Amino acid sequence: MLIMSKHLRTDEVYVLKIGGSVLTEKGKERKARKSAIKRISEAIALALAHSSRKNLILVHGAGSYGHPQAKVYLESGEVKDALITHESAKELNRMVISSLMEFGPRAMPIHPLSGVVSKGPEIKYKIKEQIELALKAGIIPVLHGDVILDEKEGFRILSGDQLVVYAAKELKASKVGVGTDVDGVLNDNGAVIRRITPPEADKMSIKGSEHVDVTGGMKEKVYLLARLASQHNIPSILFNASKESNVYKFLTDDENLFGTVISV
Repeated sequence: MLIMSKHLRTDEVYVLKIGGSVLTEKGKERKARKSAIKRISEAIALALAHSSRKNLILVHGAGSYGHPQAKVYLESGEVKDALITHESAKELNRMVISSLMEFGPRAMPIHPLSGVVSKGPEIKYKIKEQIELALKAGIIPVLHGDVILDEKEGFRILSGDQLVVYAAKELKASKVGVGTDVDGVLNDNGAVIRRITPPEADKMSIKGSEHVDVTGGMKEKVYLLARLASQHNIPSILFNASKESNVYKFLTDDENLFGTVISV
């Protein structure tokens, strides 16, 4: 049962990422967890309806709709395999948007392949205005991990986590939530680390994913979010989006949300 919380400010931007491990079965190719997509869509709809929050940017991982396909591309270098990866990620994106709109919130896709390019070490984003206009119109922009054009390699992988950091930084987000299929960042004993500061993140040894993961897994998440905290003073929380009501708790600032906070 979802518990309703106090009304929140409407001018704040929150960035929420739902990992592919939550939305899909990562051990199987192109296998969606439809019940999870539905549950999370309903939680977002309830949170927006009862908290007056309008400025939500949603990012989702590709899971089994992106990682196995991207692995094939990285091994082959073939354009057709890059485009298969893109089309597969779009398929999951359509499911997420359709589910959101079924419960009420208006949502629209922003596909990185159409607005992000890689030139040498620099990634150039041309999607800020699209995100801003969507928010202004009361629409949830929904971004996803994707392939993007690369000046030298043809294509490269852009992760959902990179998009989270970009969106949070450019839109001056108040808070970032990253929903995975675990309760947070785990220590060597399997217990959740409740808070990580940027200096601590640099020294940590974090285990990777047991499934095919071409974007760095939990280690890369912590690294990127620690940089977001240190360079832009934007806090984030890694939590278990597979658990009932956690997405709702994040969006309504429920202090009982259990996870790993990354902040200065």
